[in-house]
Formats: sequence, C-alpha cells, structure tokens
Amino acid sequence: MEIPARSRRRLSAAFVVGLGTTLFFLAFLSPVIYPVDGLSMLAVAESLLTHGSLTVPKSLGMVGLGGLYYSKWYPLLSFLALPLVGLGMIFGHLMHLPPHFTAGAFAMILSPILVGATTGVVVMLASRLGASRRGSICAATGFAFGTVALALAREFFAEPLLALITAVTIYLELGSHRERSKVGFWTALAVLAKPTGVILGPILAVHAGLKDRSLKAIFPPLVGTAMGIVIYFAYNYIRFGDVLTFGQPVALALSNLPGGVAGMLASPGRGLMWYCPAVLALAGLSASSFKRLDVLLVASIALAYLGIYAVWHDWAGGWCWGPRYLLPALPGLMALCGLLGGASRKALITLTILGFLINAPTLVSYYERVYQEELVANEAPETTLWSLNQAPFLRVWGSMSREIGDARRTDVRLSVQHVGEPGNSEASWRTLRIVAVWWWMLPLARIPRAFGAAVSALLAITGLALIWWTWRESEADSDC
Repeated sequence: MEIPARSRRRLSAAFVVGLGTTLFFLAFLSPVIYPVDGLSMLAVAESLLTHGSLTVPKSLGMVGLGGLYYSKWYPLLSFLALPLVGLGMIFGHLMHLPPHFTAGAFAMILSPILVGATTGVVVMLASRLGASRRGSICAATGFAFGTVALALAREFFAEPLLALITAVTIYLELGSHRERSKVGFWTALAVLAKPTGVILGPILAVHAGLKDRSLKAIFPPLVGTAMGIVIYFAYNYIRFGDVLTFGQPVALALSNLPGGVAGMLASPGRGLMWYCPAVLALAGLSASSFKRLDVLLVASIALAYLGIYAVWHDWAGGWCWGPRYLLPALPGLMALCGLLGGASRKALITLTILGFLINAPTLVSYYERVYQEELVANEAPETTLWSLNQAPFLRVWGSMSREIGDARRTDVRLSVQHVGEPGNSEASWRTLRIVAVWWWMLPLARIPRAFGAAVSALLAITGLALIWWTWRESEADSDC
C-alpha cells in the first residue's frame, strides 16, 4: 500500500533527526564504562562470547548456582550488545590492546544509537498525537538535548533501552489495529530491559479496553508482559536457582512515596526540573488536552514510572546524573510538547537550550567524578540531595575542569591497565583523569588525537546540520 506524501515526510523527518542525533552523540562517545551496573552487563556479554556462560567476576555480581557469580542487573542490554562487544574484542586482538577495554568501548556505541532512535520515535509519536511537523521536531530535539538523555547517551545503562521500548510501545498503541497487534512483543521486551517495564502492559491494556470498548483488546499487552515475566523468571532460575531472585533487592515502601516524588521532581541532586528543564514546557499545554485518551495514556505511563521509583528504597539511584530512572518517561512527555505553539513553543526552545547547557559538561567528562570528590571530602552523595550549593549540575563544571587538567598530565596507558575494576580504588580514579571522549584514547592505537578530534567535529557538525536542515525544511510544510 502506498504511503501518503504527508506520512512520508514525517517518516523522513524522524529518520533524519534520529540519524543526526546519533551522529552527534557518537562524536562524544565515551571510551570507558565506569558504573558497576554497566560493567556487570558488559561482563555478561563478554562471558557469553568467550565462555558460552552467564558468569561474571565476583566483583561484578552475586553468588548463584554452583558457587559461581552472576550479574545482578538486566539481560536484554547484554544480549543486544553482543555484536558490538564481539567486534571490540576482535579489534583489541588486532591492535594489541586489552580486549576488555576495547569490548567496553565498542559496547558504548549502543547507547547513542538507542537515544538517537528514541529521538526519531519521538518525532513520529508527537505527530501521531497531533503535532505539526515542526512541533514534532521541536519535541524530539527537546528530548535529546534538553534532558538527561544528553548525559545518558554516554552511559551503558538499561534506561535508554527501556526509553526506546516505551516510546515505540506508545506509538504502536496509538496506531492502527495492525500496529497494535505488535504491542505484546514490545511489552515483553520492556520487562527484559528492566523489570519496572512491567508497568506498561496493564496501562496499555486499560487504554486498549477503553478505546475499543472490548475485553479482547486488553490481551495483547497483558500476554506480552506475562511472557516477559516468564522469560525473566527462567533467567533468574538459570542464575540463582530461584525464579524470584532478581539480584536487585525488591524493597518497596509506600512511606517513601512523598520523599521520592519530591526528590525526583524538585531536589537539586536529582530533580527533573533542574536536569530536564525542557519538560517544564508542558505547563503551556491546555488543561483540555488531558481529557484526550491518548494524552492520558502518555501521562499515566509517566506517572507510573514516577510512582514505582518513588517507593523504591533507593529512588535517588546512587551515583547517577539527575533523575536517571525517569528517562523512560521522557519520550512520551516530550512528544506532548510537540502540541505546543506560539509562545509556549518558544519557551520549549529556550528550555531546551538551558537543558543543554546544564548537561553539557557530561559530554567531555565523567559526572561520577563529582561523587568521587565528595567521598574524598567525606561527604556522602545521599546527604547532599537537597543542597543547592552541592548540586551536581553546579559542581560538575569544576570537576570537568579538574578532569581535563588531570588528563593533560596522565598517561592513557595507565587508564586501561585495570579497566573494569569497580569501587573507589586508584584504578577507578584513573578513569576519572581522562578527557572522556573516544579520541583521547587513540594514542593507544598509535593514532594522533588530532585525527580523532577532526572526525569527532565532523560527526557533530553533520549531525546538527541534518537536524537544522529538517527544521528549516519544515517551514514550507503545509501542516506547520
């Protein structure tokens, strides 16, 4: 069946904006995985390729069947990273570099692709919600550059994957019956990406039932979620001999709800309003918009993510940048921003620029250095969540400057000797003494940094040019 010209233009815009975003983030690709959960999920992929097993080093897991150690984190990202990890290991052998280092560097390519793909889906989702082409592009760029997506595109976390799955699932649910028949597959993947993805199935089922006025419509998302749970139970049994042992403690308490909600929305340490200012543009949306069933679906999913993490024992997320746990809620919320027009759209653009400036230091440095420096000063990160003076988005500028200064005096070869060692060891500190972009490590392969910096600049300029070209082209679109 022929695709209408208007739909082709929107698909083209989504592809180009998504590609441009991916190229931009690839320009600032991080060369090393620092957080322990990312290292653990990488170790699973390495173990599958080298040993055909799921075991990981003791420092990156917990004891399971046979006294062996298994990752406490989530399976889907590890499996998706297998091709990149395999290429990285081959590259390491060819270039006589530590295979574990190159495997991690190649695995990091996945995050920019996931965030770029999500940005493209936001264009399509905003359009499906009724936004103009230009409004859809504003919403998508707001997600990519005005929220913590900017920082998390450089981390090996499960949240960018769950964000993409959530965006695709909402988009399909708001489409034709043929598209909605695929929702079950994606709700199954959501559970495997991270167990909190279980919230999607029930909410989508309620939406489908209300939309079709039929009990039959509720089954695809619920069956998909059930299949995801069954597969995850099997994964648990293979590792720990118990289907209910996930690795992460299931510590939920309703008493945490007020503090968790307030903290993730407003605290200087993690608050959405500080680290994702582009979302604040939603204040310009008319109250009548929330009477629409499709808008209520997006809002319900965002509230569900907020609620489930607010009652979690560690809603702050440990050493993370801003409200990392809420990233899966952001594509839908930003897609709603595509409905804004006039002064509200200008406010969205302004807030996106502000969000970029807030998150920009994480493009060239590791935000974890802020927390490492707090530990040296005997300050626990969780005690400074409500301190504006100690807010990471303010302190990161100083830590970035110190990191770049240290990088000039540090031999990059020292950074890879003990790569992948979690904790507060000297090896961990070495990672925080490099310029955190891929081309800074090129001397290891006897390639001049200047060459890598030129390639990085070309990728960034090309990516931004693609987005700008699509934006300018939308001026002539009759639906703007």
